[in-house]
Amino acid sequence: MPPAPARTDAAASRKNAAPQPPASPTELLERFERTLATSLGGLAAGLKPLLETVREGVKALDPGPGGARLSRKEREARCVQLEKAFERLEDVMEGLQLAARAQAGGKRD
Repeated sequence: MPPAPARTDAAASRKNAAPQPPASPTELLERFERTLATSLGGLAAGLKPLLETVREGVKALDPGPGGARLSRKEREARCVQLEKAFERLEDVMEGLQLAARAQAGGKRD
């Protein structure tokens, strides 16, 4: 009996591919910003100040190789600030999504 043919579908390709390292927090934030720009268009500009605050917080918490690490107390304070920034960002995003839908004639996702 001849050997079974090798699998060539996408699942087999992913299984044989080398595992990707996890994305850094900075990379995840960049992806998030691109997604916002795509979904909100020009309205995404209203998020820039909040996204900058988030970016600074992420950079402080995860400075990368050779970066200065925060003390435990500083990390806790930054985490609280970052959480507040994300909560504010969520509120503003909801408002901008409503505005984007209104501009699109009330279409829903």
